[in-house]
Amino acid sequence: MIIYTVHEPQHTAESIEARADSVVFVKEGFTIWGFLLGPIWLLINRLWLEFIVAIIAAAALGAGLAELGLREQAPGIIDILFALIIGFEGNDLIRWRLHRKGYAFLASVAGRSLEDCEHRFFNAWVAHVRGGPAAIPVMDLKSGGWRSPNTIGTWPEAAA
Repeated sequence: MIIYTVHEPQHTAESIEARADSVVFVKEGFTIWGFLLGPIWLLINRLWLEFIVAIIAAAALGAGLAELGLREQAPGIIDILFALIIGFEGNDLIRWRLHRKGYAFLASVAGRSLEDCEHRFFNAWVAHVRGGPAAIPVMDLKSGGWRSPNTIGTWPEAAA
């Protein structure tokens, strides 16, 4: 199961289609590309402030490790440390950037893929925007399939 957070910029009286095009999905969890590429990943994702902070922090950490007598080990320690930090916190940095740009958090959506999460979110979101009841399908733990939201628990026969 993959979880995405959904963010929308401050909207004006635009059409539903224009608003839907501006919605951003950010994956929860570890980012392997942030781990493998580190500062390059920050630049690719336009995280300029975070890139500058990472470079300054790496230089300061390198100077501190050199003072402790770890001159030869310092680059390896710094690389591993920052790879792990960017890997674990990279998607949170993207969410922070979106928040700074005025995006509002709308929801968290779980599914088997990004396409599945988009489908589930937009089905409920369009109904909500148009003023109707939101019918969000729920994962049935017994069968692994989707069930109606009016079913209580994981047992369909428990619905009233």
